Amino acid sequence: MQKNQIIILVVIIVLIFGGIIGWANLQKAKITEGNGTAPKQELEEKFSLSAAVLSVNVENNFLMVKPAKEEKEIKVLLSDTTKLIKIEFPFDPKNPPKEATLTPKQIEIELSDFEVGDNVFIKVKENIAGKTEFNSVDFIHILP
Repeated sequence: MQKNQIIILVVIIVLIFGGIIGWANLQKAKITEGNGTAPKQELEEKFSLSAAVLSVNVENNFLMVKPAKEEKEIKVLLSDTTKLIKIEFPFDPKNPPKEATLTPKQIEIELSDFEVGDNVFIKVKENIAGKTEFNSVDFIHILP
């Protein structure tokens, strides 16, 4: 074979492989964008919640809360193992003593001690993402 024929053969092979690879990438792009299915989204996991208390129902053992920066209300069902704790500073945070340490007091409370408007932190045992009611509550802290 002549030198020119070898160069032409190599160019043709490169163009064929380039065309195949380009076509495969184009088909892959069509499948991921144009088949009508949404791309997979990561599933959200949520095991805690900051919220404000909207109402307290001592008789039925639950709180209604409104999470921060959300419009929905959530019903929080309590069990006998749910720990209810109020966190307090050992001093006035606006006027702390010079030698004070920032170790808050944790006081165990009852459901009846919760008041409308209390800011709470809720820790749960299972994923609550997207739920409007849950009952696997580990503890609830009333924040200072």
